[in-house]
Amino acid sequence: MKKLIVIAGLALVLAACSDSEEPSTNKNTVEDGNSANENNALDHGIEDEKVGFTLGDDGKVIEADVPKDEADAILAAYKEYIDAFNKEDIKRYMDVIASEPAGFDRAEDEAALKEAFKAFDTTYTTSNETIVEFVEDRAEVFAEIDVLMKEPDSERSTKQAGRQVVVFIKEDGDWKVTSLHFIGNQ
Repeated sequence: MKKLIVIAGLALVLAACSDSEEPSTNKNTVEDGNSANENNALDHGIEDEKVGFTLGDDGKVIEADVPKDEADAILAAYKEYIDAFNKEDIKRYMDVIASEPAGFDRAEDEAALKEAFKAFDTTYTTSNETIVEFVEDRAEVFAEIDVLMKEPDSERSTKQAGRQVVVFIKEDGDWKVTSLHFIGNQ
């Protein structure tokens, strides 16, 4: 079961990792895990702490003002990102990832995804997809997400629900995933 949880975390975060070339080491000090140059429990490697969403007085996510053609293209890229993952189509999935993502290493993400697809059948089910931030070449898509992970040829599975914000950037006229931020429900 521990392996299942580790892979679940891997699949959700998709190998979001530090830009640092240096390996992290635990020196058994009070500062371990909170170093400014590595991912840690406080900021999860997020340099742009402005990523997120806002709830209105009615409890609904506040939508950004986005031109219709751009909104359609961004949401189509988000749908392709989810569909490619659910089909376990690595090429399709990598086609929607930025060439140099800000939130993770592209090669590590691909390798982790291949391992996760070998170990589990994973399905993402999303709802309430909303563009919550938009500027000319950058957009953030909020969604509520349910993740179901099953071991192939077994009845063992785990479910997790949460909210995510996927950050897109425009590359060569197409919207590409550059980072992912997930908040699990308890």
